[in-house]
Amino acid sequence: MDLVMLEGQILTMDGKKPRAEALAVKNGKFVAVGSNAEIRKLITDSTKVIHLNGRSITPGFIDPHNHFSMTTFEPVSIDCRMPPLGKQSVLDAIAATASSRPNGQWIWGIGYNAMVTGEPIITMSELDEVAPNNPVCVMDFSYHACYANSSALKLAGIDSETPDPHKGWIQKGDDGKLNGFLWERAMDPVHKMSMQAHMEEYGDDGIADLVHQNAMRHLAYGITSIGDALTMNDSADVYRIADSKGKLPIAVQQLRGGDGFFQIPEQASKGVFDQDNVSDRLRGGAMKLFMDPVYPMYGMNHCDAGGHLTPAGEMYYTQDEVDDLVLSATSKGIQVAIHSIGDRAIDQTLNSFERAINEVPGADKLRLRVEHLSFPREDQIKRAASMPIVLSMQPPFLHSIGDMFQGVVDEFGIDLPADPYRVMVDSGAKIAAGSDFPCAPLNPMIGISVLATRKTAAGNIIAPEQAISAEETLRQYTNGSAYAIHRDHEVGSIEVGKRAGMVVLSHNPTTVSPESILNITVQQTYVDGDLKYERYV
Repeated sequence: MDLVMLEGQILTMDGKKPRAEALAVKNGKFVAVGSNAEIRKLITDSTKVIHLNGRSITPGFIDPHNHFSMTTFEPVSIDCRMPPLGKQSVLDAIAATASSRPNGQWIWGIGYNAMVTGEPIITMSELDEVAPNNPVCVMDFSYHACYANSSALKLAGIDSETPDPHKGWIQKGDDGKLNGFLWERAMDPVHKMSMQAHMEEYGDDGIADLVHQNAMRHLAYGITSIGDALTMNDSADVYRIADSKGKLPIAVQQLRGGDGFFQIPEQASKGVFDQDNVSDRLRGGAMKLFMDPVYPMYGMNHCDAGGHLTPAGEMYYTQDEVDDLVLSATSKGIQVAIHSIGDRAIDQTLNSFERAINEVPGADKLRLRVEHLSFPREDQIKRAASMPIVLSMQPPFLHSIGDMFQGVVDEFGIDLPADPYRVMVDSGAKIAAGSDFPCAPLNPMIGISVLATRKTAAGNIIAPEQAISAEETLRQYTNGSAYAIHRDHEVGSIEVGKRAGMVVLSHNPTTVSPESILNITVQQTYVDGDLKYERYV
């Protein structure tokens, strides 16, 4: 026996045996799960024995909606998140960076969130002043917009005469001149150039090291597998480089989009990226598309007192357009995940999935995914629960922007509160839990805590009747998410025959008070029975 763990509180997430005291691992897989007495019998002279002293173990957390590739270059970018920074602090940081950069070298910032905090946007002229000799791209925290200076815009071929792309916006002032703010599809040229510049600057070895560093951050939170919820061509190259150099210690499912943030995933729908199944760690077979934008342009319906629905916001596709993409992808055995925030977007997504399931043989086995489902009506949850699909949710949003979400619910007259998890769980729907990091916090403990307390970062309690237990949320972060990425036969629960991915926690999240869950720390993270992260070394 390679590894034995004794004297623990093991939350197996296996419905047949939900609790255990001890486990044994051989050749990277669980070979026994049971009592201390049972597992002690398996110890040999070569066995590594760990006494847990009452600590808890769960399966490794799986984050099926994550933007790992977008955060890989974070250590070599400017952190513009607010709070703690304000606008002037961000500009000061850009100025300090520009002061030592060679002329023409790109500067990348991430996390500015004027849309949520109410801070003024960063203008092109302000960026020109602090970085006159370098192209600058500052990504909004949502990654649905960016701020660029004149050098970046010029390199991207954008000027005051450039028309808005379809479903994109190049913002201009009252004088008709650019102000540097680019929304959704309009930001693709700037982002792509800045990404390629970073890849050239750091080279294959540097890229692989950055991927490994990012993976270690995920392992520190107990995350052993992710789904990259928008893998573009450059992102796929980043993963291949790291995997080829042995620097990818977590498993990645690539959800292929178009060649740009919000472009139509035509190639993905035709099965062009079959080669994404590169290795045991790096897999493909999925497509991502966007049905609606983010705040403030969600694809919503205004619901009046009489229950009448009036369309509002924007939609990326007509019903026929999205049906064509989904039918094409599913006919080739490709899983489809659709970003659907507003209830109008959710309707179109469910319509499209229902058609594919009815018309395409095998589509009911693909585990088609509704991503976000932020503002559903109760009838939509019931409909989704009746279908062989997955609701891919991100609990940390309730923590970070739950107050804003509830404001949207009130504004549009939706019949359910923000993030109605109790209704979703009780419906019997298949639910996966992730983060959407960096748009929301990465730490699964934040998600587990907020769904039990319904308490936002601002201290407000939103719809406490929608709370669910820590055990229910843990199930979503483990076997629910494993199901979403088609790996439930390998991971997601601690049971004999599955790969030994697991997390040692300081405390048991199912027995401490809901308010204390936030204080639980990851002590160790194992992948295939190998220790990959240890808090105290």
